[in-house]
Amino acid sequence: MAVLCVITLAFYHRLWLPDLVLIKRDAFLFYLPIKQYMMERLAAGALPQWFPYEALGRPFIGVAVTGVFHPFTLLYFLFPVHDAYRFSTLLSCLLAALGAFALGRMLALSRTGALAASISFTLSGYLVSALYNIVFLYSLCVLPLFIAAVEKTLRARRAWAVAPAVIWVTVFLNGDVQTGYYFGFVALLWTAARVEGSYREAGLRLVLIGGLAALLAGIQLVPAWVVFMSSTRAQSAQFHEEAVQWSTHPLRLFTILASPIIEKADPVVVARVFLGSPKWGLWADSLYLGVPVIGLAFLGAWQRRDLRVLALLACLALFLSLGRFGGLYDAFYHLVPLWAAFRFPEKLMGIFSFAMAMLAGAGLDALRAGKGYQAPWLVGAILCACAGLIFRSEAISAWTAASFAAPPALAHAVTDATAYAFLFSAVASLGMWLVITGAAKGWLREALVLATLPAIIALDLAHANMRVYGTAPAEVAWFEPPLVRALRAREGTLMPGRFRLISTLDSKYVVPKHLHRFLGYQSDQVVGRQALYPEHNAQFHIEAVDGHLPGYSMALSAMLPKNTGVEVNGRFNVTYYIGQRSYLQSPQFDNSLVAVVPDYDLALYQNPAPAKPRAYLSRRPERATVPVDPVALRERPDFLSGDVDVIEAPEETLPGPAMEGVAQIERYEPEEVRVRVETPQPAALILLDAFDQGWTAKLESGLVLPIMRANALARAVVVPAGVHTITFQYETPLLRAGAAASLVGMLLCLGMIVHASWRRRSNLGAP
Repeated sequence: MAVLCVITLAFYHRLWLPDLVLIKRDAFLFYLPIKQYMMERLAAGALPQWFPYEALGRPFIGVAVTGVFHPFTLLYFLFPVHDAYRFSTLLSCLLAALGAFALGRMLALSRTGALAASISFTLSGYLVSALYNIVFLYSLCVLPLFIAAVEKTLRARRAWAVAPAVIWVTVFLNGDVQTGYYFGFVALLWTAARVEGSYREAGLRLVLIGGLAALLAGIQLVPAWVVFMSSTRAQSAQFHEEAVQWSTHPLRLFTILASPIIEKADPVVVARVFLGSPKWGLWADSLYLGVPVIGLAFLGAWQRRDLRVLALLACLALFLSLGRFGGLYDAFYHLVPLWAAFRFPEKLMGIFSFAMAMLAGAGLDALRAGKGYQAPWLVGAILCACAGLIFRSEAISAWTAASFAAPPALAHAVTDATAYAFLFSAVASLGMWLVITGAAKGWLREALVLATLPAIIALDLAHANMRVYGTAPAEVAWFEPPLVRALRAREGTLMPGRFRLISTLDSKYVVPKHLHRFLGYQSDQVVGRQALYPEHNAQFHIEAVDGHLPGYSMALSAMLPKNTGVEVNGRFNVTYYIGQRSYLQSPQFDNSLVAVVPDYDLALYQNPAPAKPRAYLSRRPERATVPVDPVALRERPDFLSGDVDVIEAPEETLPGPAMEGVAQIERYEPEEVRVRVETPQPAALILLDAFDQGWTAKLESGLVLPIMRANALARAVVVPAGVHTITFQYETPLLRAGAAASLVGMLLCLGMIVHASWRRRSNLGAP
């Protein structure tokens, strides 16, 4: 285990070296701003329940990926945000290593076999690729521990059900409801295959594990259910295209054996040209396991019949990961309850990698016992070498360019990298053949063989996957973009509640040459910060209309699509735009330029259409008895001009036009907004923040005012004549009920542990 920890820390050295930040994708663009906001609220003594910085405001706890209640949140009290994120990923990788080792020993693998299984899993391409997303990384890393705990529960007393339940609940608390859902199927498959006694008793224990996990996770699952039911994900027919967006292309399966193939080309471009991936590129940058791991896994599956459940798990995960290319995922999408709520089939490649890694450990033990043949390793080396030589030929490069309509330079870069990848795989396979042959002939001592085989696996995986995770100097996480300074100069102190901004999102961007030389293809993350990519706005206390948190509302996507006109955006308090100068060269922006960042071809524009204030009294409230059609509303001239507000009030009588009166925001906090209203007659107060069922409104007298949906997205209340203070307050729906369920689960777990301890002592004290 000490050797295992050293190998893990050496491979992931950039996760603990000082003054570095993980720069890839969500690790930099999403989680750092989200976690910083979380800590700002917690440090102020408030529970972060509402996130005001995107999409007119979003629930924070209800959007599970924020992970407020996960134990890793403690790290953010101890370290700066970027360091706390790195340390949480490092701890996850260590959990993966130790968990796989423990499970291997529980499955009767030798120490060397368990070591090989652990190295194969911890250094696998998918797991390394998941470093950019702590939610999915953590879930995969604790999978071996979870299965080990389920195995123990099947063999020991019922009280052991607490262990897998607690591990399972940490997955939900970290925000990965999808993988947590998959854990249930994994546990069911494992129980069915591994039970030795009564199926009835095993089923009861599995139900006990699931029940305890559901109760313990109630504080997160119950609010998340409320958000899910009002989001686009609840519409399975409409959500399907997004759900299967990142499916594993069949061509990518070759990269399990040979990688990397994109080291000299932009991975986003390679993914689009050769695999038809979305504009953001690949979901996982690497799927590499290598010939040694795959070969040992096949041997382990053949020799260890009691571990065939791992082979079945690997096959299911592999075929499901093909998504729209395989057909099985679509069958599950339509037949399995709640399966349609989740996205991206390629996430299942992590389960495939885990199962193959554990089988590889069993395969090494089979070799040690003299089982298996030497010839397949030599044949594998010859085939990989031949493939490498073929891909180096100009004919293959030309064929690739013609077949995929790829530029010749790109096709040559990909085929050249593929050739070297296969040659490295040939070397790894040849190394395995030499060691196995030497052991069979008696030329090598057993101790040397047992040290060399895991070393070959580690070196092979390190060669392909070391460069998959990217870091940069910590300064890239803390510099203040010039456009933020320009906004502060115009608006004064930046804070929520004043104006909104739209960041134009585009896969094409300008990167200064010196930055690209320094950071390579990860330099686009710095461009994203310069352009105030949606979640970065939270770091500077600027609100954005763009949405990035999962589970956004259907009304938002319909009312404010990417091509919405400036008048519609102005109706929702959008005051500024950020984007490339060429992107905003419409004549209506001629006199709206505010600031420019020439090196990145970025510019800040003022909305040429007048933006509505955040709170105002409606000049013409119009009653709607049914939900408003956003598309029809966007086309109404009186709505675009700001004259009318359409309010859904099936049982409420609306007041007349408010031609006089004033509405002024006195206090604006994420969970509380206080508005002072002076009006000579009853009026409809419009607050241009997202309508959500967790909000309540009260007068200063304590009288509750019903909140109605205005203009498909915003909030409206009817205010009586006079001078009044209306207070809007937010509480996460069903958070108290979820917390009560978690408390009940904790008491049940504690009771089971105490009861088991009392029985154990009684048995020890019996004569």
